[in-house]
Amino acid sequence: MRRSIKLFDYLLLAAILAGLFLSSSTPYYKQDMRGALGEIVEKNQWDDPLADWSFHYGGKIVSVEENGTSGVIEFFLRKATHFSVFALLAASWYRVFRHRLAFAAALPWSAFFSLLTAVLDEWHQTFTPDRTGMVTDVLLDLSGSVSMLLVVTIVHLYSRKSMA
Repeated sequence: MRRSIKLFDYLLLAAILAGLFLSSSTPYYKQDMRGALGEIVEKNQWDDPLADWSFHYGGKIVSVEENGTSGVIEFFLRKATHFSVFALLAASWYRVFRHRLAFAAALPWSAFFSLLTAVLDEWHQTFTPDRTGMVTDVLLDLSGSVSMLLVVTIVHLYSRKSMA
């Protein structure tokens, strides 16, 4: 049983890393969701609630005026994906390291490798047509990783406390 869990952890990590590589290798125009989102937006009248939203991200303005409603929704979906995938990646790195290392060593190594993956992922995007690597996305990825590792820490401390 223990061996199959270990195999699952390694395969999950490999799958996440492969997915990130494939996603970073795909030009933006092949990932563009604005057309499909535009059909949904038109049917549901989302323009009004988002009309006044405007903020800066990565040196650019994100707003309905600049990007359209479907563009703003796509932006949030993409950034939520960044956060979620890197949270899952950090948990996966942690599980893999935990097979060989104590909690106190596995946690920082998980954070380091999650950050390294984020940096390499954004760097890889600079070689993909119609894609750019952004430091802001690395910080977003890191926030997903740190959030998950905080949850891992809380669960670890709670489980130690309940065992005592």
